[in-house]
Order: sequence, then structure tokens, then C-alpha cells
Amino acid sequence: MYPYSKMICRRDALRFGSIALVGTSVLPSLIGKMLRNSEPSSRLFFDKSDIPRIRANARTVLLSAQYHKWAVNSPKAVGFAWEKFERSGNIIYDLRDFWAVFTETALVYIVEPTPDRKRVLLDAFEKIVRLPKWDYLMDGDEDIGLMRAGMAVSRLLFAREALGDDFSDELNERFLIALAEKGAAPCFRTICGMNEPNQVVGWRYDPSHPKINDYSLAHWPKILGENNLRGAATLGLGLGALALVGRDPRAKKWLETAVESAFSTFGQFTEGGSYSEGVSYGGYAMRLLLQFCEAHYRIDGSVDWTNALNWSGFVDDVVAMQAGEKPDGTPDVVNFSDASGSIYPCVGSWIRIRTGNPVGQYVTNRFSDPGYFLDFLWYRSSFSSALPARNLKNYRSDLDWVICRSGWQADDAVLAFRSGNPANHEHADRNSFLYKIYGERLLSDHTGAAYERKDPKWTLRLTKAHNAVLIGGRGHQYHEGEEGVNAGQAKAKVISFVERGNRVCWTSDATQAYQLTNENVSKVLRTVVFAKPNIIVLLDCVDLKTNAEDVEIRFFPDNRDNKAKLTTEWSHFSIVRPRATLFGAFASKVSHFVNTEKLDFSEDLLPGEELNDTEKIGDFPFVRARSASALQHEIVTVMVAQAGTGMLAPKIGISKTVDGWRFDTLGVKGILNTTAHIPKLDWIDEI
Repeated sequence: MYPYSKMICRRDALRFGSIALVGTSVLPSLIGKMLRNSEPSSRLFFDKSDIPRIRANARTVLLSAQYHKWAVNSPKAVGFAWEKFERSGNIIYDLRDFWAVFTETALVYIVEPTPDRKRVLLDAFEKIVRLPKWDYLMDGDEDIGLMRAGMAVSRLLFAREALGDDFSDELNERFLIALAEKGAAPCFRTICGMNEPNQVVGWRYDPSHPKINDYSLAHWPKILGENNLRGAATLGLGLGALALVGRDPRAKKWLETAVESAFSTFGQFTEGGSYSEGVSYGGYAMRLLLQFCEAHYRIDGSVDWTNALNWSGFVDDVVAMQAGEKPDGTPDVVNFSDASGSIYPCVGSWIRIRTGNPVGQYVTNRFSDPGYFLDFLWYRSSFSSALPARNLKNYRSDLDWVICRSGWQADDAVLAFRSGNPANHEHADRNSFLYKIYGERLLSDHTGAAYERKDPKWTLRLTKAHNAVLIGGRGHQYHEGEEGVNAGQAKAKVISFVERGNRVCWTSDATQAYQLTNENVSKVLRTVVFAKPNIIVLLDCVDLKTNAEDVEIRFFPDNRDNKAKLTTEWSHFSIVRPRATLFGAFASKVSHFVNTEKLDFSEDLLPGEELNDTEKIGDFPFVRARSASALQHEIVTVMVAQAGTGMLAPKIGISKTVDGWRFDTLGVKGILNTTAHIPKLDWIDEI
């Protein structure tokens, strides 16, 4: 039935829920409750009867502040954004900025229609319809569509519905022609290239577009087809096809391809509901896919999208990936890779509406960050919610990420550990971790890493910029960004995980990741002991084959506000943030020294590049312990967090035993036995 049916094998179709058309004999089992509760509509986003609820949402506690920011923005902002784009011709950034104010104005027009808003929206439509293209990529000599074409299709169709009867039939005729040729058709070519990478002529940047970067696009059809950017092309194709059904003879094939591509994108999530690029990139994929799914429900209704994913697992993963609040009060998250934000309310709202999961409402109310137009369309403030499951406090995802916490409040402890496989947008961060408590990132995973190798902040992607291990001064494998921020080859695996409520211990093996850059490596294990909420014990075991090398471990606090203070004395250290202090001590199998340093961005500059304007780069101090060269290393770190500043350091005891290491602090005592390959923890205090 579908032109690219080999994308989904029978096993995957059963896993996600079969794709069936209305009228087939298996219809009842596939459509389920969604068709029973939905009436067909001719509109993709909302019906006129929804307008009172959308207007009410603009006054809710969750959304009112965001609405006010959009409403006070003069309609003239649309014109200013368009003029900036006309001057630059930059579709990637300046047209994106135009779409933002255009969409915000359309949403505000639904709530507070005014002649000025109507005029600027209609005027913008005229300009967009006349544009020769809506994206900046090509396959050979044909235009293809990705993020910007998908964005154009979505925003224009939404604004058309916002304008309602003010959108003339004559403008609609010209718009639909542009929609097909500049939106849906280029997105279809993109998905065809993703489905059959060997068949593309050759993806390239439009030579008439301003030069942005030097990425090689040779493998982009495959790379992008396996990450969340497939969702962007799927959105553009799917919405365009739904709007063109009955008008364009290609629309039926386009819609079938979009449905299949949506399932393929959902397939990038694990069976447990996790997403390898992190919560913000998973949220990006989800708001694109759900936008198409909801429109498909409204117009077509032939697929039960509630079978497309483990929605309960996805919601639980979003909950587990939370890390309190940022200084501005918005949700903070476990920011492995380039992920830096939580989901938009529309994602949790859709899950609550369509699947009935009350935790979706809890996520929406507690952990979402408003800022997307669908938030106002899908939010239901009166829906009931439910607290997350207690077992999420010790969470090992099927990505092999470990996140342990003491609770869900902003000041509770969160310790998040990155093991697992490569992923798009990743960093060289295997066996690294972050630790937040009392509202402070005492050990932080940096944000703001560069996407381009020539930028000095590319260094923030490397192992040396993480709370991780260096061997002979080197981190584990990463790439040089030739094709962007795609996945590397480094892997790690949690080989032991023991949890007993407030006490958790695990060991992760990152040997393969380091062997890719150092054939002398034979073992790299990190064992983590967490006695909640404020005691962490690390054991780093490194074995080398023939040549003795030194081993270094680094600990970076959050210093974006330049308020972190680091001190060392002998084998002890302290990291002080305004609201909390982390005390620590080291011990090693061989001699070692402890000091503080700052990340040196000049070490990784490309030939011909210079380090300028260092104030914009930032200051990244860290504590390090470096052991002398040896063939076998065991480094133990014991850390204790305390609220506030200025207190005396607690007593921390670390001693070598016949079988391993003994630690003792604040009455928490244990022995890490290192005689076997995987260290074993024995608690010797009374709980």
C-alpha cells in the first residue's frame, strides 16, 4: 500500500499499532477510542467552537504570562522581522525569526482580533506566497524541504485558520499552489531521500543562499533520517497533504508517505519511551509529530496514534529527566548532549487528552515551559493529574542513563549519569555526571557548546570539559564535526545496578570509548555510590596494557554567573556556590596531586583560528585529581553536599584495605571491593 513500506517491518507495525484505512475489516481494533471520541473536521488545528477555550487558556496561570509577552508585541514586529529577512536572505535564522512573530500574532489574533493584526497577517501571506522557495537545501537541482519548509507549512496553515473568514478564496487559491510546490513537494523529496539514501543525487546547500557552515552533507539523508529532523519534513509533508487532499492528485501518496514516516520517527524512541538526544530534542520531535497526528485525527482518522509509542514511558522519562528550576524559574533538565530545556505544555496536554494519562497533566502543569502556539490550543486547565511513580526516583532508562533523586521539588537532589550509546547532538561524555542539590548545580554539565568545529566553544563538547576521566591527558573518542553534531562511535554500558531506596550503586564500563583513541587502554570503569541526598562516592578503575600513563578526573561546577569558588588543600577540595557547598576528598592507589584549573579553549583551536573575546566564552574552573603514571589506577572520591556556605568541612575518611577501599563520612560507611572485575559495595553502617 505504501510506496516505502520496507521502512516498517511487520514486527514494528505490531509494536506501534498497525496502520489501517477506514473501511477495512480491522478498523475497530486500530482506531479505538480516538475515533469514538472525535468528530471529523475540515480544519487542521481548531474549530470555531474551540475559540472560547483558546481565549480562556490565554488567561490561565500556566499560559497568561506567555500570552502577555506575545500580545504586547506590536503587529509592526512582523514587518520588522520580514524586512530583516529581506535584507539578509537568510532562511535558516532570519526567516525562522519571522515565523516566530508571525505565529505569535496569529495566536493573539484568535484571542484579540484587531484590524492591524489582520492586515499584517494577510500582508505576510502575500509576501510568503511570492517567495521562490521556503527552504535552503537541494537534492541536485531540485528543492528539498526540512526544518524551514515544515515550519512554513505549519505556520501558514495555522494562520489561515486564525484568519478564518478574513482569508479570501482568491488568496487561498494562490496559497494552496505555493503550499504544494514550495512546501509539500520539497518535503516529499526529503523523506524519499531519507528512505533511500543511495538514490539521492546529492544533498547540497542552495548556492544562492548565504553561506552558513562548512558541513559535508554527503551522509545527511541517512543521518537526518534517523534523528528528530525526520519529524520536521514529516510535518511539512503531512499537513500539506491533509490540506491538499481532493485538490492535488499527489496528496494521497504524500499522506501515505507522511503516515509511514511519522511511525518511523516514533520508532526512534525506545520501547521504554526515552529519546537518545535528550528531553528537549525529544520534545521537539514530539511537538512536530503530534501536530500532524492531531490534524490527521481531525481530517482523516484512519490511524490510532495512541499505539504509536509507549506514551506512559515517554511521560515518565520526561519526569525523570527534570532537574528542578533554572534561576529564572523555568524548568531545568538533565542536559546530556545539547539538550537544555523541558517540553512545551502542548506535548503533555496531547498525551493527557488522547491517552488519558493523568501524569501527562502533572508534567504539563509542573515541568513544561510555555512558548509554542499549540499550548493554547491543547491545554485543558480543568483536567485531573497524578503524581509520578515513586520508582522514578531511581531511574535507569533503556538508554543506560541513570538519574537518581531525593524528590521532585526544586531544592531536592538530582544525580544524573551518562552511560550508553552514541546519539545525535551528543558530547564526549561517557561516564560523566551532573549533581544538583539545594537549587545549585554543584557539578554541572555545561550548556552552550558550539555546533561548529571552528568555534572555540566546541571544546565544551569534549571529555575534557565534563566530570569525567582523562587518560594520558586524552578523553574518549569524538569526531571533528565534519558533518555537524552527529553521533560518534563511543559506547559505555552499565554493568551493575543495585538500588535500595535512598541508597544506589552502579558501575559503568566505558572501555570501548577510550580504546578508540588509545589502544593502550584495557579497562575504564566508574562506580558511583549515592547515599541520598548529599553523599556521593566515586571509584574510577583504569587499567593499561603495556605503557604506564597518568589518569585525571575533573569536576566542574556551574559558573555561568561567575559565582563558583573552588579551593583545594592536600587531597581535599571544596566547591562553593551561593546556596550550597560541595566538600570532597581523594585517595589513589598511586601518588596523586589535587589542584584547581580553568578550561583552556586555546588547546583545541583549528589552524589559523584565534581565541578572541574570551569574556563571551565564559570562565570554566574545575577541580582535578591527577594520579602518577602507572599501569593500574584506582581513584576514590568522596563528596558531601551541604546547604549554605561558610560551614566547616565534614570529616571524610578514605582508606585502602586488602580487598579494596573503605569510606566513612557523616555516619555513612561502606567498603568497595575491587578484587573482581566489577567492584562490589558492602554497607557497614546501620541504615
